[in-house]
Amino acid sequence: MLNRKFCASKSPTFHILTVINKLKKVLLLIFFLIEITSCKAQDVDGIWMSYNNYIIDIDSMFTSKDEGIIIDFNNQTMGTIHSDTIIPLTIDFKNSKLLLKTDSLSVDYKVYGKDSIEVNFGTNMMHVFRRLALNHKLNIEKNQINSFLIKNNFNKINNAIEIKFSDKIFSFYLNLKMENKKNALTSNIGVDEGYWYLKEIEQNFFLIFALNLDSDQNIYQIKSLNQCIMKLEQLQKAGYGNVKITELKTCL
Repeated sequence: MLNRKFCASKSPTFHILTVINKLKKVLLLIFFLIEITSCKAQDVDGIWMSYNNYIIDIDSMFTSKDEGIIIDFNNQTMGTIHSDTIIPLTIDFKNSKLLLKTDSLSVDYKVYGKDSIEVNFGTNMMHVFRRLALNHKLNIEKNQINSFLIKNNFNKINNAIEIKFSDKIFSFYLNLKMENKKNALTSNIGVDEGYWYLKEIEQNFFLIFALNLDSDQNIYQIKSLNQCIMKLEQLQKAGYGNVKITELKTCL
């Protein structure tokens, strides 16, 4: 007689359990990959600046004109666009926290992809940070840009607005004991004077001005400069007192 070997067939329940175990492994792998991707997204680098911020609660008091906070994630420092003072930071990338070494202040930050970072410093204003494109380095000194702005009369902006950059101190700051005082700016928009100043970051230059004390700040990055034309890129569009400029031109 032939010896026959019989294999016991596996039950449907066994197959279902096998499939469930495989699904669990797949789901665990997916969750692990999501966690790794989330952690990597927090590892931001470069220099970021806050502008076009927004009010958190419109029914409560808020601080205006506090844009222009600069965070250097590489060197872990913080400063502002209107001052050369640098404050050391400790950045906890894992928990998305900024810790000021000179204070006990600790604030959270939230990364939105590669485009923006939001930080609430407790002033009822959400600071929206964007990475600065520091690829417009100019082989020029800051005082040369000052001279270009002060000594020249520029063509009308949009065939309507005339602005004049002065070397005089903005009157609001005359009696204040502070460094980096802003210069006066006059225009044919109203009778009150405004102000202007420059900021340099790694040989990239930024022009900031407001038409008067109550106007919002216009923030521009200077893309290029020659004897006749300063090319500009607008970063912050002022909600009140906006001046959209692509260039300041002095030659015909």
